[in-house]
Amino acid sequence: MKKTASVIAALLMALSLFAGCGASYQDGVYHAEFKDYDSHGWKEYVDVQVQDNKVTILTFDGVNADGDKKSEDEDYRASMEPVKGTYPAKFYADITNQYLEKGDLKDVATVAGATLSTDNFKALMTALESNMKDGVTDPVIVDSSASQK
Repeated sequence: MKKTASVIAALLMALSLFAGCGASYQDGVYHAEFKDYDSHGWKEYVDVQVQDNKVTILTFDGVNADGDKKSEDEDYRASMEPVKGTYPAKFYADITNQYLEKGDLKDVATVAGATLSTDNFKALMTALESNMKDGVTDPVIVDSSASQK
């Protein structure tokens, strides 16, 4: 009986340690973007909606100075897809779907042909982390993207 109680106590302690590891997010809508446009004229951003401690809506894209979305730029797609095997609308969806399915930034794998954008996504989401935990919905401006380093 004592052995069973000890095992149960040990399991409860282990579970309590793991319970503290997960992020606790406040409901709200959050935004992060890079301060400057990259060398191709794009500025990537994320928009995140949190509800009941879970990211429910996630948008990752880029915009140019005219406000056009990178994911909708067919010329960009036509020049990128034959060379890299992917294009913005596809890799933005791949990256965000990974995050939504896995729920943890460390589990988002680099998308082939979109290494810089994957790194940029991780940088933007990392910059938003404390805001999402604290419920601060002010936009976060990140100094530089991976492509500017």
